[in-house]
Amino acid sequence: MKKAGLYFWIFPLVFFVLYSCSTTKKGIINQEYHTLTTKYNVLFNGKEAFAVGKQILEQAYEDNFYELIPVEPINLRGENIDESSIVPGFDRAEEKAVKAIQKHSMNINGNQYNRQIDAAYLLLGKARYFDRRFFPALEAFNFLLKSGANQSIFVQGKIWREKTNIRLQNHELAIQNLKPIAKSLNPRNKFYPLANATVAEAFINLKEIDSAAYYMKRAALAAPKRRSKARYLFISGQLFESLEKTDSAQWAYEAITDLKRKAPRKFYINAKIKQTLLNRSSVFEDRIERIERLLKNYENKPFEHVLNRSLGSLYLEERRDSLALIHFNRSLESPSIDSYTQIENYQDLSDYYFGKGNYLKTGDYLDKLLPLFDESTVAHKKLKRKRENLTEVIVYEKTIQKTDSILSLLSMNQEEQLQFFQNYIDEQQSLAEKILESQTKKSQFLTQKSTQNAFYFYNPKVVLKGRQTYKANWGNRPNVDNWRQTASIQTVLSKTTLDSELSSKKAVFIQQTPESYVTALPKKENAKDSITRLNQKAYLQLGMIYKEKFGDFPLARMRLDTLLISNPPEAIAVQALYHLYRMNEKEFPQVAAENKARLVTDYPDTSFARLLSDPDNYDDSGIITPETLYAKALDLFEKQDFKNVLREIESLEVVTSGSQMEPKIALLKAHTKGRLHGVTTWKEALQEVATNFSAVGEGINAKALIEQIEANNNLEEKGVIYKNYKWIFPFLNSNQRQSLAFYDQVKSILSTTKRNWIVSQDVYDETYSFVVIHGIRDTQEIEILKANQGMKSALALETLDNFVALTSQYRAYMKNKTWKNESK
Repeated sequence: MKKAGLYFWIFPLVFFVLYSCSTTKKGIINQEYHTLTTKYNVLFNGKEAFAVGKQILEQAYEDNFYELIPVEPINLRGENIDESSIVPGFDRAEEKAVKAIQKHSMNINGNQYNRQIDAAYLLLGKARYFDRRFFPALEAFNFLLKSGANQSIFVQGKIWREKTNIRLQNHELAIQNLKPIAKSLNPRNKFYPLANATVAEAFINLKEIDSAAYYMKRAALAAPKRRSKARYLFISGQLFESLEKTDSAQWAYEAITDLKRKAPRKFYINAKIKQTLLNRSSVFEDRIERIERLLKNYENKPFEHVLNRSLGSLYLEERRDSLALIHFNRSLESPSIDSYTQIENYQDLSDYYFGKGNYLKTGDYLDKLLPLFDESTVAHKKLKRKRENLTEVIVYEKTIQKTDSILSLLSMNQEEQLQFFQNYIDEQQSLAEKILESQTKKSQFLTQKSTQNAFYFYNPKVVLKGRQTYKANWGNRPNVDNWRQTASIQTVLSKTTLDSELSSKKAVFIQQTPESYVTALPKKENAKDSITRLNQKAYLQLGMIYKEKFGDFPLARMRLDTLLISNPPEAIAVQALYHLYRMNEKEFPQVAAENKARLVTDYPDTSFARLLSDPDNYDDSGIITPETLYAKALDLFEKQDFKNVLREIESLEVVTSGSQMEPKIALLKAHTKGRLHGVTTWKEALQEVATNFSAVGEGINAKALIEQIEANNNLEEKGVIYKNYKWIFPFLNSNQRQSLAFYDQVKSILSTTKRNWIVSQDVYDETYSFVVIHGIRDTQEIEILKANQGMKSALALETLDNFVALTSQYRAYMKNKTWKNESK
């Protein structure tokens, strides 16, 4: 019994001890298992995040096939390469790599016992590389290479380190470190293509195209992945093209097309296009047929913009301009067009129209091209400069179009005007109906039954007629409350219009009827004359711009000949005849003789006639360039020698006519007239400059000055009048010696006194000039100065009565020329 009782207690105890030991061991095993799985899960998640980021980058990246495409895309269009990537995934991959290194590194006495940490460092470097933080990436790769990684990871780390060096502009270092590896690796090694492509990228950046083509071809031949293979082959073809090795380029592009569906479609299509464009030995019709065959394939619908552009380029090469323009426009209308194709199309079209002398269309395409470039780029700055050079031409051409159309309408009788506007309204209505028909045909299968018995508001044809009736009765009014009342509409327009000049004008809405349009035409003679003058000045400026700026003599002749038909005033006709003579004297001497004869006979007293009739005795002394002449006139202006400025400008107008200095001379003349005759004359002269040179900076500045003068009520004195006086001594301009002697004597006297007074010489008008003492705070001080013996002798030189005026009064005298000599 005792023995049985003992067993009864021993067996449960042993079982309990054994169970406890097994449970503890199981817990340790589970903990180790959990640690390992966590470590591998962290690294796995990091690699997955990196793969997702790289996939997004590849899908969102737009390759520019019109230039050398990059070996490895790293930033999207519009992204700053110096900032972190906006593509998600790379930051998370870095976070997971750092977490794996921090939690699971087993670095004991400089030896890493956890081999997965090498993979974590490689992932860390690659994530930082694609996040465009190259210095931290280089740090990670350097640490990896020092840690004694296995062969596979070590080779990868070395390649990626040199890729980072290339991004840091260390191209020679990258070639030096990676070239031996690229040559030593077996072509079957999976890192062989990457190593050779990286060396090629470094050579491309150094502009060593021959070496780059050699290594890129090695990478392309060995690349196992079809996507990488297609990219490397296409770059090889582009490099061979730049080396003018057409056969080698054709080989590269043919290798892509041989991949067929294994190559990405964008590489396949662009390779086909390149093959066709390079194959100049083929018949032109065969080349066109190849591209058209690709265009008909429904699979190539996303690439119709590229295919149409290539057709346009081929037709342009053969000088079939009309067909080329059709295909360029089709390319631009394609819904799948990318920004690079848009840029190339707009660039080609702007160059084409510029070569044809159609500067209006050139400007239109440049306007469309500019927004496609980043403002900080060199390309944008060049295009902007080119567009600014066309500003004058475009403004004057548009002025001619508008004024010519108005003048042609004014030359018709009333019946002809009514018929013209009726035809215009009918054309607009038929165009709107055609657009409506094209839209309804697309959705006819959906709307055919519903529109037959539909409520009128949903019937497109009835809505169109309703709109036309509304415009005929009410005009093109905005959609606002109280739209029938013009006053309410005017309030809305004044709030939404930034231009103060436009917002101040009364809103006018023309009904879409022939009678309304005819009524809106100008009726007064002065309005017609104003339009005619504007038209003639625009023709003259265009003729001179085409002659001087673009050297386009045919266009210049056409504009100036058209101008002379309209019987312009003398000031415009003489310039037109003079410039026609200069253009024709070498190429068409007989026509030039006719121009000269007409100029000398009809306008004998003008400077242009005197120059042509007697060039040997014409005073052109000192004439070197328009710039030096302008500098001379400006120097006279600064010396207040205004009469001589006007005299100088009169002789310069012949030399500077049509040059870039002409608007500057005109503005200087306006300022000179303003200084001599006051604000009213100044405004009139500025208005003439603003009208004649509206497209250039001087005309724009003149218009801005007029607005400032009018905003300040013709520069009327306002505000607090301070107690500040000027002592004014008038002199006749004919007594310059006496004036200068008085000025020198007063200046000498003031230098000996302790007062902070200064003296100046100011030209008042063509007759008088002033010697003025400034800085007087109290009129009693003037009496003290009069007692000075030197001042008494100086006053003896004075021939007219001096007077004292407040500073504000003196400014009013100078601006409005209201001072009168009471000593007469």
